[in-house]
Amino acid sequence: MTATRRAGQAPPATPTGAAAIGALGVVFGDIGTSPLYALSAALAPAGSIDSTTVYGVTSMVVWSITLVVTVLYVGVLMRFDNDGEGGLLALLAQLRRAHPTATVRTLATVVAILGAAMFLGDSMITPAISVLSAVEGLTTFDPDLGAVVVPITVAILVGLFVVQRFGAARIGRVFGPIMLAWFGLLAVLGFVAIAGRPDVLVALSPHWIVLLVAEHPWTAFLALGGVVLAITGAEALFADMGHFGRRPVTIAWLAIVFPCLLVAYVGQAAAVLTAGAAGPNSFFLLVPGWATVPVVILATVATVIASQAVISGAFSAVHQAGRLDLIPTVRVVHTSASHRGQLYLPAVNLLLAVAVIGLVVGFQSSSALASAYGIAVTVTLSSTTTLLLLLLRARGRLSALRAIGIVAILGVLLAFLAANLTKVVTGGWVPLGVGVLLVVTMWTWWRGSRRMAIARRADEPLLAGLVDHLAAAPRVPGTTVYLARSSDTAPVALTTILERYRVLSEHVIVLAMRTTTSPFGVEVESRPLVPGVTVVEAGFGYRQRVRVSDALAIAAARTDAGFAPEQLEDATYVVSSDSPVADADSALPRWQQRLFIALERVHGSAVDLAQLPAARTVIVGRELRV
Repeated sequence: MTATRRAGQAPPATPTGAAAIGALGVVFGDIGTSPLYALSAALAPAGSIDSTTVYGVTSMVVWSITLVVTVLYVGVLMRFDNDGEGGLLALLAQLRRAHPTATVRTLATVVAILGAAMFLGDSMITPAISVLSAVEGLTTFDPDLGAVVVPITVAILVGLFVVQRFGAARIGRVFGPIMLAWFGLLAVLGFVAIAGRPDVLVALSPHWIVLLVAEHPWTAFLALGGVVLAITGAEALFADMGHFGRRPVTIAWLAIVFPCLLVAYVGQAAAVLTAGAAGPNSFFLLVPGWATVPVVILATVATVIASQAVISGAFSAVHQAGRLDLIPTVRVVHTSASHRGQLYLPAVNLLLAVAVIGLVVGFQSSSALASAYGIAVTVTLSSTTTLLLLLLRARGRLSALRAIGIVAILGVLLAFLAANLTKVVTGGWVPLGVGVLLVVTMWTWWRGSRRMAIARRADEPLLAGLVDHLAAAPRVPGTTVYLARSSDTAPVALTTILERYRVLSEHVIVLAMRTTTSPFGVEVESRPLVPGVTVVEAGFGYRQRVRVSDALAIAAARTDAGFAPEQLEDATYVVSSDSPVADADSALPRWQQRLFIALERVHGSAVDLAQLPAARTVIVGRELRV
């Protein structure tokens, strides 16, 4: 057996300082713009504003950011990257690599499906509430401008989704300095407000949370539904760390983002106490009247950047989920030759655009939209934390101290979830409904795919059993590549050709492709089966661009490959295509069989997914019962 590996091309090294600035524009856009709406939403349940309520809610925000983002995500989760890549699905890939029991593997898949579905639901709300809350700042300058807030927001979002097809190359270089200016603005506005009322610094003490719970328990509980908005970007922070690496992201968070956010929230508390009311948008209480328009412009640009990061994250999540066999694989456009992780998914972009614009038109204001926000976020954060526990347990690294700490934070996240469930009637049903729909879709695809795999194994003979037939078959000039799902079994196309035509090409390549648990890279193994027949197994990272030509070129470079690179130039590709049909005796209910069959129809074709030459590709079909 011969084996070789070619890793994905690594991006050029970037100085840590420059990478940290770049991370501001990609990694921290979501959490960096949360001061526009988070504290207002958290204070909204309070009937009246008093010092205990303001200090208590502000302390909740400060310590939620500290515990969940700084301790859990930056301090712990970012240490569990998968070859540099982060995110919930990266944890799932690592867990699969750890070879857990079947029960744990199934549980982890279910948790990942739930978390990924809710992350996609959250991807609809973040662009809507972020841009809407920024544009609403115009009403503090002139209340009559309220009539143009929604049209301006829709126009900005339409433009944002239209330009997605052009990709986001060098996004950090362009957006990083802008976000640096945004965080500087947060710090300046917060410091000015604190200087006018320095007693507000007592809100940094967690004892105000205890006092708030003691004096206003119901208000404290409802406030959690708004407090969680301050940590909405935590999952995106983890998922996007692969663009820059753990060290630059950590430096950017600890040196710039974290302190600026703390100053901004405490400053807002000072402004609220001075004004005697929170209003629909407490952030703009920090802004002097003469600076409203330029601040609105910068805030709008910052929210567009945050939305871009969320949309890119949604593209990446859908692509990874498809490669991990959690959803059907859809058409992917790689928008950059040098940046391997930059993707554009036309179908996902269109669905997101319709959903986001529909939310803006339907809810009309950021305060109303805040009622729909939070449920998806807390489910995603809880799912990621649960996967971390399962991964530590599978690796035998779950110490008692770690378990207690992580479970304690998980308890906080579940408290956030309980508080957000009170929003279901007033708007929380939107992300919850979308999430449930996506969970059902992903669960159906996963179950149906497993049943299809079982049916294939039962219908495909072992290659070892065909050795005599392959060796005795007459040969004709040319090269034929048969795509297989396993390097041990014969694809139905090969057995069909043998049975019906009893002839093979001079050079036969059985190419089995699989998805590895690493994000990038191409792994290739090859072995001769009989003279003229070579078995090639190619493993592609779950974020790697899949090109059959790459794998075959690696195999052909070996001196004992059995075929030469020039023989691939006019090779014919034969693909086995399986069509699911309903089965009355299936373990899947009838509705789930129908849904899986419908999903299979939108699943990308092998010609597109493997980038095969359409003019030299033959498809041999069959039906399999699910």
